[in-house]
Amino acid sequence: MILFSFYKNITLYITQFWFAFFNVFSGQTVYESWSITFYTVFFTVMPPFAIGVFDQFLNARSLDRYPEMYKMGQKRVFFNVKSFWGWAINAFYHSLILFFLGTGILMNDIEHDGLGGGQWVYGVIIYTAVLTTVLMKAALITNMWTKWTVIAIPGSLVLWFIFLPIYSVIAPKFGTSTEYDGILPHIYANAKFWLSVILLPVLCMARDYGYKFLKRMYFTKAYHIVQEIQKFNIPDYRPRMERFKKAVHKARLLQRLRRTRGYAFSQNEGGQEKVIRAYDTTMQKPSGY
Repeated sequence: MILFSFYKNITLYITQFWFAFFNVFSGQTVYESWSITFYTVFFTVMPPFAIGVFDQFLNARSLDRYPEMYKMGQKRVFFNVKSFWGWAINAFYHSLILFFLGTGILMNDIEHDGLGGGQWVYGVIIYTAVLTTVLMKAALITNMWTKWTVIAIPGSLVLWFIFLPIYSVIAPKFGTSTEYDGILPHIYANAKFWLSVILLPVLCMARDYGYKFLKRMYFTKAYHIVQEIQKFNIPDYRPRMERFKKAVHKARLLQRLRRTRGYAFSQNEGGQEKVIRAYDTTMQKPSGY
């Protein structure tokens, strides 16, 4: 969760750094100011919480069966300096693809009326591609999907597509985010918008998916094997463990039998009392006995 939080912010803000080379470091931003705030507060806030609270790389049953998996947390396998820089470099790499390839696609974007969409249309398209990439990355690192992760990850992207048309129409009327005034027809009717939103995230995730595939298939770790056993419910027969379970079951069965078979001179507490109560001692003993 912590590494993903760094990743999502680095990916967005480094694209602004690349834009600075285009405006000769004039201080001009490629994104509308409130959209930058909403990126952290609304559109990417739910995935880290959902992953941090509900995601499990192994369930409790698998961890109980393979307690050696706890060593991974003790050895900081998933959270260390090397992992941090790996995520940071990956965010840097994604920002390169998103900005420069996106700029190449949108370069000389002339519409049917001979006019261009302008800087803010360009910014919204890059922003949407960044958000889609970040959410796809969250989906890729999720080990266990629940209804909450579905709400958090795909739901955040749906929230943006609902928010954008409403906000771009209402906000400029109140003097807020006037940069979005009139941009809506230039976005959803633009084929390059949809091309960028689909193509750029796929290109970014291709390397990440390939890395995850190679790591799992050719550089397999112990937890990968346990995850496969858990996913496909593969029976794991371990003779020593089975013999131990049978011995425990037998010992418990004998213990229960001993508790239920008391006798008159048994030292078990309450044994004598049970025998006395079983017979009427006030009656005279029959002759011949």
